[in-house]
Amino acid sequence: MQSSQKRGFTLIELLVVIAIIAILAAILFPVFAQAKAAAKRTQSMSNVKQIVLGLTMYTNDSDDALPATRVVDGPNGWSDPSEWRTWKDCVLPYIKSGGRTGVDMATGNKNGLYNLRGDGGLFQDPQNSAAWSDQGGNATAGYPGDETTRFPRSYAANKDAGRNEDGPPHTNQFGVRCADTLWPEVYPDGNGGYDVYNDGGQLSRLTNPSGTAAITTTRVAYPDADSSYPASGGDGAGNGTGLPASYSQAASDGASMIPFAYFDGHAKMRNIYQTYANDDWDAMTEYNVCAAAGDSWATINGLPWAQGAVQNIRLIKEWN
Repeated sequence: MQSSQKRGFTLIELLVVIAIIAILAAILFPVFAQAKAAAKRTQSMSNVKQIVLGLTMYTNDSDDALPATRVVDGPNGWSDPSEWRTWKDCVLPYIKSGGRTGVDMATGNKNGLYNLRGDGGLFQDPQNSAAWSDQGGNATAGYPGDETTRFPRSYAANKDAGRNEDGPPHTNQFGVRCADTLWPEVYPDGNGGYDVYNDGGQLSRLTNPSGTAAITTTRVAYPDADSSYPASGGDGAGNGTGLPASYSQAASDGASMIPFAYFDGHAKMRNIYQTYANDDWDAMTEYNVCAAAGDSWATINGLPWAQGAVQNIRLIKEWN
């Protein structure tokens, strides 16, 4: 009888196999990461698309008027953030997904503040590093999410929409010159009444609804953002840090791109520099931003607004 012996792998063969596996992993892992990032971008685009469709349905039911970006409509005013209502609360019934309602998980109080992170649904950008940050945000510092704590920080109303439409700005009760935007704002005046900071207006004011952004991204706690946000330095939690910075107070979705949803109901990724060149913000005139009374042209770095903003954007790592 002949005996047989099983031959094992030699050390060289094992090393070759390990090397092949390592090479394949090095090739495939970046592909997997890119696929994952692409999936998140697709989800983000779907989110803003659904949000702007909900906004469109709201305006159709409201005589073509947009919801207020923020209304403080409780007797305690700014001292009780659970009484703040934003445009997200108005749009939520039309999309049925996003935010947290009901009972405060920490105190049991109905419509109180939320101490725990949650599921933001359509209002949460999967790529936003500050979605449930608890940094800053008026009286809600220490609570995760936006200034109401009911929603994540991810998507914001483009507060500048409408600034180009009506000519010279006016001086409001705060002594600030502002061109009116489409989004109304209402605040308590400290005497038991309310001040209308901005009257807002109907969508029919817009001359280019398909080219004017309605919804953009944000890392800060406020429900609205303007054309200064991409040009303002910030950290991963949405706090301002000055320039140069790794992040902006807006939020990119990779490769200098930002998700925009427009007033005609469509959504797309836009290169951040194109949003300024084509004025997707509806703000690139001398009436674009609020400025001190008497100023005729707001500037950044000694340059007209759009040029100065682009100069700042070039200093922020995530846009470049």
